Amino acid sequence: MDRDKLFNRLSKTLSKADAVKIALDQACMPADLISLSLYPQNEIAFRASWVLEQFLYFRWADLVPYLPDFITSYLIQKNRSCQRHYTKIMMYLTDSTSVTETHSLITEYQEQVIEITFDWLIDPRTPVAVKVNCMDILLQFGKKQAWITDELRSQVQFLLKNGSAAVQSRGKRILKKLKS
Repeated sequence: MDRDKLFNRLSKTLSKADAVKIALDQACMPADLISLSLYPQNEIAFRASWVLEQFLYFRWADLVPYLPDFITSYLIQKNRSCQRHYTKIMMYLTDSTSVTETHSLITEYQEQVIEITFDWLIDPRTPVAVKVNCMDILLQFGKKQAWITDELRSQVQFLLKNGSAAVQSRGKRILKKLKS
C-alpha cells in the first residue's frame, strides 16, 4: 500500500480489526507509519501509531529494520495519544526477555530514551496510560543503572499520592519489583 493510500485509510475512523488488517497488509510499510505518526493532524498520527503498534504483535520481523527510525521518532513524539502506542512498543523493546537483536540498539539510544521517558513520566499533562508504561520502561533500564531505580522509586511514590486507579495499581507493582 503506497503512502497516499495509507494516508486515505488513516483519514477515516478505524476499528481494532481495521488497524490489524492494515498492519497485516504486506504492502504497508513501517517507515510510512512512523512518518505519519509524526503528522501534524492528531487523528492521522494517532491511527498511524496504533497500526504501528500492531506490527509489534503481527509483523515483528518487518518492523525490526525500522527500529532506529522508530526510536528517533520516540524521542521527538509530542502527540500524547501517539505516546501511548510508542511506549507500548518501547516496553517490548526494553523488556529483558525480548529478542536480543534489540538490545544493542536500545543501548545505543539508552540515555536519550531514559531522559524523554522520565520527562513524560513527570509531566502532569501526560495521560495516565503513558505514565504507567513509562514506569515499566524505566524499571527495565533500572536493572542496569541503579540511579534510575532510585529516581523511579521517588517518582512513583510521588505519583501514588494523588494517582488514579491505574497509577495506584501499576505504581504499587513497580515499587514491589524495585524491592526484589
